Amino acid sequence: MEDGILGKLALCYEWPKTIAVTGALGSGKTEFVLNLARGLKENGKNVTIADADIINPYFCIRQITEPLEQEGFSILNPPETAKWSDMSVINPSIGNAIVGKADHLILDVGGDAGGVMALKQFELDIQSVSYRLLLIVNAYRPKTATLKDIARMASRMEALCGLQVGALVSNSHLMEDTTVEEILQGLDVVLEAGRSMNLPVLYATATPELYEETKSSMGEYMGKYEVPIWPLTRFMKRPWEGSEMWS
Repeated sequence: MEDGILGKLALCYEWPKTIAVTGALGSGKTEFVLNLARGLKENGKNVTIADADIINPYFCIRQITEPLEQEGFSILNPPETAKWSDMSVINPSIGNAIVGKADHLILDVGGDAGGVMALKQFELDIQSVSYRLLLIVNAYRPKTATLKDIARMASRMEALCGLQVGALVSNSHLMEDTTVEEILQGLDVVLEAGRSMNLPVLYATATPELYEETKSSMGEYMGKYEVPIWPLTRFMKRPWEGSEMWS
C-alpha cells in the first residue's frame, strides 16, 4: 500500500470545520474517526478530536488519549471525574472548539441513534459553522442491514440532535472473516440507501490486507463502483489482544 494514501483519500473532499461521526454499535465509527484524523493531519491540518461517546465509555477515544496527543492531535475527553463512568457527560469545552482555531474538529459520537443526543447541546454552535454529520454503516449489523434500517436510523438521529446526516460511509465487514465479496455486497446495500436518501457515499472501507484486491475487484464492474476505497487501519484493540489501554 502506497505511502501517504490516507492523506490522498482525505483530499477527495472539501471537509468542513466540524465533522461529527456516528453509527450503530459495531459500525467502526471510532476507527474511521482515527483514520480520517490521520488523513487530514497528513495534509498539514490542525485536528482536534473530541470524545462525545455517551453510550460506551470502554471502547472509545479516551482510552488512547496519550498516544494521540504524542502524534500532535488535541483531544477533548469527558471531565476526569466522569471519564470512566456510565454517566452521559461530555466535555463542555467542545462548544469552544467548534468555533475555535483548529482547522477541523472531529466528534466521535456514541453508537446508535440515542448517542447523537450528545450533539443536541451544541446544535446551535455546530449550525453556526460548516459541518458534516457522517453515518458509518456496517451492513452486517442488525440495525443497519437493509435500506429501511439505515434510513430509519438516520431519521431518528436527525430528530434527536437537530442536525442533518450529510453522507454515508460503507464500513461493511465481518471482522477477521471478511472477504472482498462481502465488502462489495455490503457496499451495494449502502449505495442503494444513499440513492434512496439522496446522500453521497464518501468511501467504502477495506482492511489494508484486502485493499488492493478490493480495488481490483471494483474495477471489474465498469461504472458501478465509483467510490474511493479507504484502507481502514484498526487502532482500537480488544481486551484479549493485550493492549496497554486495557491495563
